Amino acid sequence: MTIRRRVEEVTEDVPRADVEELGYDEVVEKRRGDPWNVARGWVRMIGAWIMAALAVVETLLVFRLGFQLANANPNNGFVDFIYDITGGLVDPFKGIIRNRSVGDGVLEPATLIAMAVYFVAAMLLVAIIWALTSAPSPAGDRSVTTRSHRGTSVH
Repeated sequence: MTIRRRVEEVTEDVPRADVEELGYDEVVEKRRGDPWNVARGWVRMIGAWIMAALAVVETLLVFRLGFQLANANPNNGFVDFIYDITGGLVDPFKGIIRNRSVGDGVLEPATLIAMAVYFVAAMLLVAIIWALTSAPSPAGDRSVTTRSHRGTSVH
């Protein structure tokens, strides 16, 4: 029994369907190290955590805005919990624009301003972190692909 083998230096995974389609029984991958790959991985993870934190903050602020517009009962446990958590997030922006009555509720522009400021701050932070680790790979660290099929070698 002859096993056909493909040896390839890659920087990405080879899809199994491609291997089977070409009639190879086995794929051997040799990965050439890129010193920035580890840093990029950590940065992606940090960026994901920042985005998750932003989603939580924005969601809480949307609840606050909705409760105020709906004139929700502040004595309710959940409404009070949201007001307590978001109070510190909104306080720095109070007084920039006066609150306005909307029907039975109140439109608090400080909440909208807080949402915009936190969104822009998170996006800038993620962009700066990504930019700091986006250095190109060294010229000598390029990947070379070698395929061999039925005793021949193709570069």
